[in-house]
Amino acid sequence: MDDQKAQLILADIENKIFDQVNLGFDPEVLDVLDNPDVSDREIELLKAKIGDDIMVRLFGIANSVYYGQLRRGSVDTFYKVVSRLGMDFTRVLIIFLAFAALSKDKEVKIIFARSFATSILGGKILAKEFGLRDNDAKKVELGGLLLEIGKIIIAVYKSLYNDEYEQAEIGEDFISVYHSHLGIKIIEKFKLPEFLKDMISMEYLNLETELISLSGIVMVAYSIVDLSFRRFGNKLVIASPMPDPNGTVVHTIGAVIEGTFKAVGLGGYIEIISQPLPNRSWPAEK
Repeated sequence: MDDQKAQLILADIENKIFDQVNLGFDPEVLDVLDNPDVSDREIELLKAKIGDDIMVRLFGIANSVYYGQLRRGSVDTFYKVVSRLGMDFTRVLIIFLAFAALSKDKEVKIIFARSFATSILGGKILAKEFGLRDNDAKKVELGGLLLEIGKIIIAVYKSLYNDEYEQAEIGEDFISVYHSHLGIKIIEKFKLPEFLKDMISMEYLNLETELISLSGIVMVAYSIVDLSFRRFGNKLVIASPMPDPNGTVVHTIGAVIEGTFKAVGLGGYIEIISQPLPNRSWPAEK
């Protein structure tokens, strides 16, 4: 497909999905959350401008173990959701959840699940292993969420405008080449952090002077998730110790990941293979 035809197709996707479809939230929400001086009350009032489906998932994520439920108690107001997740992360989640909710098509949900898995694996597990600062870990998490947002948009276009999709003869090559273009358009349209452009447009593993870059960590996370989804029928499969019935161990990373997937309604896309708890007992003294 020549680039001129591709640009016409992209323009039609942008027009129909960005401008004609109800995303389930008032764009003013993103502007308010972009203001560091916004009051607690102004944030709380935003819940009336966000659809129920998006709101339920936001509360589910904020209440998941990954985001501190065990340490800080349950979240029962939208202000607490934003306080726990952070403004930038909440803004990106609203956009991510809004586009994923536009279609019940299985293809959309698979990409949604794969993106969420990339975010968790990169921003929570690999970030900890690489010793990233909290701010950098959050960047990896955001990059994982939006890495395939362009693919979600194309899949939504296919679901809602199938005749136009078929007429355009959109194939895997088109999606591979141009999905990042749509992702960048999303970042620009909703004034998301600029570093996300590098995250979603990467084509190869990026290294810094002596360390892997943040976008490189996103790529590593995505590669692991993509391999698992291909090998195990569209699910992330992890082997991990799990809490034992006797209550000796009540918290493991495998249980946390499983709970987080369930909190956002993606329990069918995660499988934890229970492993024995590691034996950390010291040898007896002679």
